[in-house]
Amino acid sequence: MKTNEQLCAVLNLDESESQLMPLTKRRAVAALPFGSRYRLIDFPLSSLYSAEVTSVAIFVRGRARALMDHVRSGYPWGMESTVGGGLFIHSGAEIKEAVEQLESGQISSYYQDQIDFVQHSTKGYVVVMGSKMLCNVDLKAVLRNHIESKSDVTIVYKNVSREFCSPDSIDTCLTFEGEGESKVIDLLTAHELPSEETKIAIGMGIAIMRVEKFIELTREAASNRIKGDINVLIRHSLKENTVNSFEYTGYLKNIDNISSYYQANMDLLDEDNYNALFYRSQPVITKVKNGAPTYYSKEADISNSQLASDCVIDGTVEDSIIFRKVLIEKTATVKNSLIMQGCKIAQNAELQYVILDKGVKIGPGVQLTGTKENPIVIEKNSEITVEKES
Repeated sequence: MKTNEQLCAVLNLDESESQLMPLTKRRAVAALPFGSRYRLIDFPLSSLYSAEVTSVAIFVRGRARALMDHVRSGYPWGMESTVGGGLFIHSGAEIKEAVEQLESGQISSYYQDQIDFVQHSTKGYVVVMGSKMLCNVDLKAVLRNHIESKSDVTIVYKNVSREFCSPDSIDTCLTFEGEGESKVIDLLTAHELPSEETKIAIGMGIAIMRVEKFIELTREAASNRIKGDINVLIRHSLKENTVNSFEYTGYLKNIDNISSYYQANMDLLDEDNYNALFYRSQPVITKVKNGAPTYYSKEADISNSQLASDCVIDGTVEDSIIFRKVLIEKTATVKNSLIMQGCKIAQNAELQYVILDKGVKIGPGVQLTGTKENPIVIEKNSEITVEKES
């Protein structure tokens, strides 16, 4: 079975951004920087690369500039083909919906664009994915499982503890025909499950089906004005379809708020988590940026941290993730923090449990202290200084 001859992909990036503000004020969730040199979109694109998928459509709402700048032609992920493939980015869906005046039976451009894409791809199957479920999935294995099951749809899930979901989570959980069975009989949100269930099967927003089935589900959702990720569409038509499940056992983090985003980055400082995400059977690929090696002065004191290239480190860094082109001056201290590209931290500044977005400048003597559960977030290109006494 040649996967690239059978599978196209729809990346549905209509993902809630409100709980990730201000980091998503100027970028989509998929464009969030991660792990000192990646973005969240790299992970679904890398899974598609390993499955030899070259025909991909991305649907994104809101600000798409950062995402489009990062992805561009899709070259790093082998999606620049002009023969039977390519990367197609659809943005501004919310603007189109606002001005559209649909007649009875007419499908919105958001859904019609998806239908047109899968039809023109000439592939037999389609995989639908998002970006907020951070994982490294073997899509070839999922497709094989789906074909062998002879089901209408296959959903990817992971068994997790109930604490994995936030109290107000709207993410979908799977219930099965019986213990050890793979057939899905219902899709519920976590708060709809019985309170005594401590283990849940959380849907990862990844599903594979035949192109014809995807078109059927999409038309049904459009006619009933249903919006949501692929699990919402499947739940609506569950009684009319046979739904199979595929268990994922690797690293998974649901990036649905600032706390989970912060913790996902900090998880990389644990070698087991890092290896589980990056050193499975398939690589994680990102856009290459050449730069000089990071410079560490004699005064620099680094422990249990991950640093990208082009940095100058004269101060102390502990248990932190540092992106490219960061300057940390002498006597400055950074602990348990996430420092994005181009930030500058001056002498005697002390940061602990802090997220600095790109281009932030921290003045001399500034002290910022958050907590593991509620890190302080400083908006992109901000400048923080100590107020001078009058």
